[in-house]
Amino acid sequence: MKVNNNYIKRMLLSYLPILFVTVSMLIFIFFSIINQLHVRNAIQANDLTAEYIANMVDSSLKSISFDAQKMIESGGDMERFLDGPSDRASDFDASNLLSNLIVRYGLIDSVYLYRANDSRVLDQSTIRPLDQFPDQSYIRSSLKQPYMGVWSSSREAIGASSTVKVTSLGFKIPRDSGSLGYLVINVKLSSLHSFIGQMIDPDITESELYDAQGHSFFKDDRSAMSANRLSADIVSDYTGWTYRISIKGGQLFDFLFHGSTLWILLGLSAIVFAIGSTLYVTRRNYKPIETIMHRIERFTSSVKASDPKEKETEFSFIDQAIERLITNNMAFQEQQQEHLVIRRQQFLQLLLKGEYEGDRGAWEQEWDFFGMSGGRFIVALVELDHYGQFALKYSPNDQSLFKFIVSSVSVEIAEQNALRIVVEWLSKNQLVILLISNESGTLEHQMLQLSEQVRSWVESHLDFTVTIGVGTHAEDESEIGCSFDDAMAAVSRKVSFGVNQIIDSVEVKGSSDREWFSYLEMIRTIVRELRMSENEWLHALKGLFNEMSIQRLRKDDVNRLLDYLIFHLEYELEGALPEAVKLWLQDVKPVLVAAVAQSDTLRQLEDRFLETLAQLSQHIAELSQNRRHNALMRQIRDYVSEHFMDPNLSLTLLSDRFQISSKYLSQLFKESIGQNFSDFLIGLRIDYAKRLLRNSDVTVQEISDMMGYANATSFIRVFKKIVGLSPGQYRETQTKSIDPS
Repeated sequence: MKVNNNYIKRMLLSYLPILFVTVSMLIFIFFSIINQLHVRNAIQANDLTAEYIANMVDSSLKSISFDAQKMIESGGDMERFLDGPSDRASDFDASNLLSNLIVRYGLIDSVYLYRANDSRVLDQSTIRPLDQFPDQSYIRSSLKQPYMGVWSSSREAIGASSTVKVTSLGFKIPRDSGSLGYLVINVKLSSLHSFIGQMIDPDITESELYDAQGHSFFKDDRSAMSANRLSADIVSDYTGWTYRISIKGGQLFDFLFHGSTLWILLGLSAIVFAIGSTLYVTRRNYKPIETIMHRIERFTSSVKASDPKEKETEFSFIDQAIERLITNNMAFQEQQQEHLVIRRQQFLQLLLKGEYEGDRGAWEQEWDFFGMSGGRFIVALVELDHYGQFALKYSPNDQSLFKFIVSSVSVEIAEQNALRIVVEWLSKNQLVILLISNESGTLEHQMLQLSEQVRSWVESHLDFTVTIGVGTHAEDESEIGCSFDDAMAAVSRKVSFGVNQIIDSVEVKGSSDREWFSYLEMIRTIVRELRMSENEWLHALKGLFNEMSIQRLRKDDVNRLLDYLIFHLEYELEGALPEAVKLWLQDVKPVLVAAVAQSDTLRQLEDRFLETLAQLSQHIAELSQNRRHNALMRQIRDYVSEHFMDPNLSLTLLSDRFQISSKYLSQLFKESIGQNFSDFLIGLRIDYAKRLLRNSDVTVQEISDMMGYANATSFIRVFKKIVGLSPGQYRETQTKSIDPS
């Protein structure tokens, strides 16, 4: 009987790991040699990249330094601010210079200017004493330095709300003494890091920047740089900084690069050892097997065929393989299900954005795959009310559970009404419902009915509520994005409509927002009356909220207006009532800002603003009572408000009438009202001119004569400077705003 040598084949196969390791080492040696060439090329590329980055960064920093020096040495608005008398116009012009420098260079984080004659600091938004400036310590230390004009190492710049890491450039004005002031330019290190990152491939290379002392700019531990044979270091002649470009995984490449000879010797030794050991072990181990096989030959073929041990050995491997195959297949199916959910979310998001075009055939396959083809469509957006409170009240797991309940209830209600819908959570607090139907006439009715059932179920069974915005119907898939936009616009109006209700886009589509300057005038009136301790501010504030409610403004528009109210009130208090600024910053402003961020309805916002501003009004009234000549200034203001059209009205006339010196009267005017006499008088006359432009057909020339101007050109220039529009443009915008067409 001829013996089948299956066992010796298995024995040989058992040594495959030795052969595999040997071949792998040969392949590894081959690739290590090839890698040497790539590493050499990469080192050369790093040198060029580091030099290019250093040149680009130095060029940008030099441009900033050059423009700053030119701005300092050219005089003009900067010189008037530093050396001239302090007034709002010069402050504004100097602030514009700083803002323009920031706009010109995206790397700049902040710029501020120190004025030596009164120790005040001007930045892009405001001017304040040095003692109140957050980054005062850096300015004080810089003033003691004999010469600046060079970029600093990494430092922390203290801002109004946060601290950022920057590198700073300072100039004394003038350069020899700094007697007029000091200019500080801060470049944010994160912006510098992003700027460098745009010039490299972050997947294969990494960049680092060190100052002249070898400390890292971008690492928090401020560790000193260490040598790396595979990195390229370029030292800037301009800043003295070191730019380092290195390969990711550099230690491994370094080992491969410098240890290639050792690997080759070890590889050859392993090959010789593997071949010899394989032949020796195979021969030695096969002898007992050969003896056993000879003994098996003595048995008949029936005995061999019925050998249970051999069958168990042969089929056990097959059984284990099948079991592993089933296990892997189940894991694959679960993974495919997760991918299907993600694929469906991505498809729906692209569809809602109107990006369904492109490969039309592929999109039709997606439609059929998700069962969304055919019919007409309408979108509704379900938004969780008071989401901030919801997120604080429930853990992330509970939040996910509640969201799953809302989406499941929506699907179940749709199935009960024989409706075909697709639901997905697009964001942390918004669920989109896409209704698909062949009945276009009842599409809106079906969606409104479904939305009301979902809203009422959530209100009855859960501890929170939802507001649902319903979009317009879409005749085909190309209009689904428009329907979604309408639903988004509708749900954003819940700040005006209120929460826990259905908002149909038809209700808000015809409403138009008033011109912004009308709201801004209302806000200025509120601030002025509140600052002057007049009780009319309360009525004016209620009127503002009532107007926003009538116009059904979106949440973003309401927030924008209230943010302007907060900003304008702070600006007025800093200029006219510095005694009230401490209360404003500590107790009033944080409450107002939190109310804007957390409130969902206008009613909530109105209650918080009325309550908080009432406290501020009481404090201002107490301060006003302590000011000198408060009653007299009220009489003077009333007299000016009544006779503002009198061409002879002046400080001299008021001085004679009220028996007070004109110089002292001018000072009291500024302290009590917050404006000098001429600005207050011009404001009254411009307000009267605006009423004439809105409500009459009086010509601009006639209005100019009534205002007492020598020619209409002067009147037009003053009107445009204050209002922002020429008289003709203002009349035209007012006519359009009241035109029903």
